Amino acid sequence: MEMKAAAIISAYKKGQSINSIAKTFKTYPTSIKRILEKNEIELRHDSRKKGEVYVEDGEKLLEWAKAQDRLVTKSELAKVIKKSRLSPSYFIKYPELGQYVETRTQKSLKIYTNELYDWLKKNNIPYKPNDRSTLEGLAVDALLLGEYSNLAIQISEKPTYVSKKQHEINIKQKLKRAEKVGIRIVFLNKDHFENLDDVKLLLDSLKK
Repeated sequence: MEMKAAAIISAYKKGQSINSIAKTFKTYPTSIKRILEKNEIELRHDSRKKGEVYVEDGEKLLEWAKAQDRLVTKSELAKVIKKSRLSPSYFIKYPELGQYVETRTQKSLKIYTNELYDWLKKNNIPYKPNDRSTLEGLAVDALLLGEYSNLAIQISEKPTYVSKKQHEINIKQKLKRAEKVGIRIVFLNKDHFENLDDVKLLLDSLKK
């Protein structure tokens, strides 16, 4: 039983999900969770905000992604470390990795997000694109990291598929949840993109 528990703990620490481990050991996810908790292994959803998730080869993935000089896919990253799928744990432990990964964006807003991400890289401001974890499932276009870690950037232009009323509700929800976790959202409209360098002054005035 001790050997089985050790194997389960090892698999979990390497980024496998509880469901995946349960399938491997032909048991139930609740049984796997119980073994982890009994051995005082902090579950990922508990350690998410602390950045304490353990994964292997994170630095290797960062170096590889940076060297490509283009956005890469999650499947490409998985192949680099010889996995069929990349665990979300890598993006919890290494949020900077997200800025090198191709993401889906509403076509009408893609021109803005692409320009924003290029500008952030040019100014050496680390960020996590399309972050959904910080605001409990609500996405922000860029969660800033490092010295700007109390800030997030959201493009305030309305997506074509969302009504004006729903768009306003979404913004209010994001503001409410951001306040709850101590994050300040900087909203950018199309006029800001005429000179994003002015935004740098705003970010510097708001950072911790």
